[in-house]
Amino acid sequence: MPKISVIVPAYNAEKSIEKCVRSILNQTYKDLEVIVINDGSTDNTIDILGKLKKTDKRLKVFSIENGGVSHARNFGIDNATGDYITFVDSDDYIDSDMYKCLIDITNRYNVKIAHCSYKNVDESGNVISVVGDTGEIIELAHDKAISCLITGNIFVGGLWNKLFDISLFDDVRLNEDIKYDEDILANFYLFDQVEKSVFVDRAFYNYVACESSSTHSANSLISCRQSLFVSKEINRLSIGKPYELLSKKKVSASLLGLYRAYIFNKSVDKIEKRKVMSEILEFKSQGFYNGKKEKILLIFYRYFPVLFKCLFRFYDKIRVKKLDPGQIGVYYE
Repeated sequence: MPKISVIVPAYNAEKSIEKCVRSILNQTYKDLEVIVINDGSTDNTIDILGKLKKTDKRLKVFSIENGGVSHARNFGIDNATGDYITFVDSDDYIDSDMYKCLIDITNRYNVKIAHCSYKNVDESGNVISVVGDTGEIIELAHDKAISCLITGNIFVGGLWNKLFDISLFDDVRLNEDIKYDEDILANFYLFDQVEKSVFVDRAFYNYVACESSSTHSANSLISCRQSLFVSKEINRLSIGKPYELLSKKKVSASLLGLYRAYIFNKSVDKIEKRKVMSEILEFKSQGFYNGKKEKILLIFYRYFPVLFKCLFRFYDKIRVKKLDPGQIGVYYE
């Protein structure tokens, strides 16, 4: 039986780490190694992990200086000995048959990537929403999978609901210089290596959505800058491919997202703002931003930024918050 290496970065995760790790150890598929990287935690995370480690020899715990989630994941990849690699975030947990299903998919369809859907749950474990869960099995050829990754159709760009053949990481590591959308970029590199992947629409992964999550920092200047970086990198690698236009649309969306962040941040250099607006107008001259919402946003950004700021703050209080993680170039929600 192939062994699965499950990589769990943990930083100050004392409230959730036991539930997370137990959900992995209690999988019906038993040939696992669970690699938890204690990323410089200052709470009781390491003590909890120490107690868990005594109960199951499959659990391996490493403590490193705090370097961020990408550094921790890369550390886990470097120390993985399994045939497959997957990831779980320390505040999330998984259903007991997730890995049995995914490993069966890799065997049945002879693929190096198998992945599934997920549930949004709150911190008490109550299901907020279920993404998909129809049971459908979808075979995705290379170009279709990359297109879905770019657009967010069928599946999202997180690493945590996917099972990867370890060989795909021979030349791939997460970019440790970025903290937002780094998983989408890594996924692009990984999916780009395979001719086919398989998505099973079963919501095995439980994604804990909370307002403090980085997923909800849509107005963060740093996150928007890094989302634009990722979008541009994916576009660069998509030139001449069937999904080039889709990648370019993501760049255009990320530009709008960044400019919106400028409106809420007074410290942004005017030269930087003008440069991004010039890029936006260049995209507009090429026929982008023809949707009704895009046209309205662009008018507000250019001519009525103060009014937009007031209106958005009101709207932000009443809107339904975006839960789905792993989407690049979000400029309105």
